[in-house]
Amino acid sequence: MSPRSLSAGLAAAALALTLVPGSAAAEESREAVGVRLKVADQPPVEVATVPRAWPGQLLETHGVPVDGNDLVDVVRDGREVSGKRKRLRQGDVVRLTDVVKKRKTKRVRVRPRTVEVATTKLKPGRRKVVREGRPGVREVVAVKTLHNGEPAKYRVVKRKLVKDPRPRRVLVGRKAHAVTGANGLNWGALANCESGGNPKAVNPAGYYGLYQFDLGTWRSVGGSGVPTAASAGEQTYRAKLLYKQRGRSPWPHCGRLL
Repeated sequence: MSPRSLSAGLAAAALALTLVPGSAAAEESREAVGVRLKVADQPPVEVATVPRAWPGQLLETHGVPVDGNDLVDVVRDGREVSGKRKRLRQGDVVRLTDVVKKRKTKRVRVRPRTVEVATTKLKPGRRKVVREGRPGVREVVAVKTLHNGEPAKYRVVKRKLVKDPRPRRVLVGRKAHAVTGANGLNWGALANCESGGNPKAVNPAGYYGLYQFDLGTWRSVGGSGVPTAASAGEQTYRAKLLYKQRGRSPWPHCGRLL
């Protein structure tokens, strides 16, 4: 609605109060009740209506447009009334709130998470970023409600992830795991004997890394992938676990060096 569209109706409402006493119109108005009409942000006016009329009838009589979003309240003795009690009585206030709903779509940034991976390739406590993260994008649809031109409510009705964020990957240095009963042994000597101290060493017969694990043995002590893809510290830790299970027997030629 607009102030221009209200002017004719409110002017007619004001004229209803200027009836000349003693006239036929004034005699008829004695059966009417006086109410106060407050439309949106316009000044209130005093109007007359038939008793027990609905507020919508009053607004229609005075040419005040109302759409499906607008709020029509009746206030009686300082309190809002509802249901059948909204039929108008003397002294009621009819309050029309102009409600406008605006739907808006926007895109917002989704921060990437950080994935930390422990490694023995770095000194304990050191960190190394191996892959930068990338933010994602989320589409948000919201409805903004205005009452008489002023913001009254903001409601999100839909969220949709349109671009996945890529996590940031960080290596964090740690000490090699300790294994009771295997830490005081000469693992460097064993590694030099088995592989020349090369954590990437591969024997065509199917043995890998510093301690020449076969894949079955590597997995039996919790290793994943192939030993040569693991750090030297990880390979040593798995070798200590194997020693705890089977002693020097997995290294029949070089185990004597431990």
